[in-house]
Amino acid sequence: MVFGGRSERAPWCTGGPLLAATLLAALVAFTGASRAAEGAAPARESDGRLLVLNQKDGTLMVFDEPSHALLATVPVGREPREVVATLDGRKAYVVNGGDPSLSVVDLLHYKVERSLRPDQLREPRGLAVSPGRGVVLTSGGSHRLFLLDAARDVVERVITTNQSGAGFLALTHGGDRAWVANRGSDSVSLVEIPSLKTLKTLPVGPAPEGVAASSNGRWVVVALQGAGQVAILDTSRTQVVTRLPAGQAPSRVACAPKAPLAVVTNRLSDDVSILDIAGRHLVATVPVGRCPGGVAINTRGTKAYVANSESNSVSIVSLPGYEVTGQIPTGAGPEGIAFVPPPAAPSPPRATRTGRRPS
Repeated sequence: MVFGGRSERAPWCTGGPLLAATLLAALVAFTGASRAAEGAAPARESDGRLLVLNQKDGTLMVFDEPSHALLATVPVGREPREVVATLDGRKAYVVNGGDPSLSVVDLLHYKVERSLRPDQLREPRGLAVSPGRGVVLTSGGSHRLFLLDAARDVVERVITTNQSGAGFLALTHGGDRAWVANRGSDSVSLVEIPSLKTLKTLPVGPAPEGVAASSNGRWVVVALQGAGQVAILDTSRTQVVTRLPAGQAPSRVACAPKAPLAVVTNRLSDDVSILDIAGRHLVATVPVGRCPGGVAINTRGTKAYVANSESNSVSIVSLPGYEVTGQIPTGAGPEGIAFVPPPAAPSPPRATRTGRRPS
């Protein structure tokens, strides 16, 4: 803050030494505050953190937003594909396709706490955190779904599916339902959490890839990579209600938290399609970098972050506005991406009955 332009030397007053000393002290304080304010950069509150996986580097990069400051680069496993974080922002899970394994990352100290290698984990792909239930993980190569206890980071339940190529998934019903895209079977499975029981399997179209749920849980949007379209599912009727055009080879989907918008990345046309889910129409097509894959939206719903795997960058797309407003340099082959809030502050210790805090 600047306190009103160039300071002038105050004239000496003739009202006595006490008044002169008072004015001089005030002038010194005013000048010092002005210089301090002019030299200090205004504080900028953090919106949260952007997590970016570099598939070719085997690293997780953590950026502060909106400053884009790099907070940490954490080595994970080989060919990391997908990343999700717990709701409190304290822990992240990373699927590594090249190992295969699951890295558990401490987001307070930016280090890998442990690496999990469950039996029969082959071609892992999709990952989601179900509040109070655990972590759901798909294994397309072994036709399995895993449920992990998020408190102990151990496998709690495993089931075998009758669909091929289980991949990305989205959660609805407060995390009690998972919608799993089966790329090899051209279908989506509706799975109950935590039992992992398949409730229904829906044919959706060729090569379903990315999946996302609208903020109200009413719709699930599925990218059909083999058709250049997305399918919109009505979760109450458990059926496809419409298909909308996208670009070439649509890959991933993210839904805005405060508007009926879906952002779809198109790998072969190097752009994103922005769709009005409720109105069921294409809103805009925005060119980004080369071979866009992962996409995430900030918690305010004002920015979409798009990982460009062949440009080694993340494009920032304004919502609304629907244009690229910035780029963030990354490592080699950015793919999975997530936006998480700042870590929750620890709860203060409870006071005892006497009013004193425990020692």
